[in-house]
Amino acid sequence: MKNRINLAYINLDWLVILCVFMFPVTFLTVRHGVHVSLFALALLAMYHFLSGKSPRMQLNYPLDAVILLTFSGLFISILLSQVFRGVIHFAAFDGPSRLLTAGVVFLFIRHLNIPYIKVLSIAIPVGLICVFLSVQLNPGAYWGGRYATYFVDPNTLGSQTFILGLLSFLMIEWSRKKSMGIIVLQVLGGLLGLYISVGSGSRGGWLTAPFILLVILFLRLGDIAHASQSQKQKMWLQTIAVCVSICIVFSMGFYLSERLSTRIISGYFEILNWISGANLDGSAGIRLSMWKISLQLAMQHLWFGAGEVGIGNLLVGSYLDIPANKIAIHDMTVAGPHSDILSKLVSTGLFGLVAYLSLLLVPFSIFWKYRNALDLNVKQASRIGLFYITGIFIAGLSNEQLSLKYLCTFYGLMVAALLAQVLFKSSALEPTRQASVV
Repeated sequence: MKNRINLAYINLDWLVILCVFMFPVTFLTVRHGVHVSLFALALLAMYHFLSGKSPRMQLNYPLDAVILLTFSGLFISILLSQVFRGVIHFAAFDGPSRLLTAGVVFLFIRHLNIPYIKVLSIAIPVGLICVFLSVQLNPGAYWGGRYATYFVDPNTLGSQTFILGLLSFLMIEWSRKKSMGIIVLQVLGGLLGLYISVGSGSRGGWLTAPFILLVILFLRLGDIAHASQSQKQKMWLQTIAVCVSICIVFSMGFYLSERLSTRIISGYFEILNWISGANLDGSAGIRLSMWKISLQLAMQHLWFGAGEVGIGNLLVGSYLDIPANKIAIHDMTVAGPHSDILSKLVSTGLFGLVAYLSLLLVPFSIFWKYRNALDLNVKQASRIGLFYITGIFIAGLSNEQLSLKYLCTFYGLMVAALLAQVLFKSSALEPTRQASVV
């Protein structure tokens, strides 16, 4: 009987590993593919909870309760908003319900002794390679010459592939024990992720680079400060060399890639023209107008928001409905305000904004706490979590990253897997200072 139970756990582990591996692979290439992993893991969690044969769903109070509440925050804020306004719109719960489900998945997988960070370090570059092949084999999916897939728009594709491309590079472990084949895979995935992002022309995605690099530099300076005297000089030289190399690479990309330089320069002049009033209808200008309108609309419905639909009807005939805002209002009605913060503020008010920020800040604070753990898997998962959330937040300032179902599902699974890695037997993994030498 004991052997059967152990075998069941081994089979369970492999099922979880398969689900964790597949969600980055299907994320941007197969419509609804990322949901398969989420619901498969949720069904496994439900089975083991209801069967009563496994202790895997034990709740470690209060941390697990806080994390589950964090994952359910957007769901609760939408429910409060709709109840207050007396309007029920079930479609608005699609994305938040995926995040809530991911919270349940976290409670399940955190008790499994699986190296999730190792699985993700292979799955993410494989997923980026699949995206590249999808884009190249389906040129009809391009939007006005910009890379896209049949269900992912250029802005979202560019932001996500840029962040994941950087993560692919940051997951590389330069050590003698590391397989050269895996390193090649991660480098290739990282390069293709950046290539797709440039082809998509997503300026909001590119904006994440300096902020992620600042987090890297801050962590590196902390490592140097706590290194032995003999290591400090070497680590300083390595850090300077890496910073200079990054600057050179980005400068070369700007001067050698016409698409990259054109998008950056055009964005600069579009912003200037909007500020001066010379042209309000440039790509960046329209987005700035949408933000201005969204902020003014949010102030009128501050506590519970104006809802997820009917934004155009609210604006018709208002003081904001002027010819200069015509295009911005149309685009905002169709695709939202193109900002996670403003989207949550307009639709669900301050409660939605708090729920959104908590969804980022709570896991960020946990990753920060364990950023220097002795266990290398925990340390790497914590730092990758810091980089990932930083990227999602910055990209979300100019393009919604937590709105559509597949985006919420991916974020939920990504954070759940990284938290599960960090918090597995966390009592034995209290963070301690340890310098690392790259």
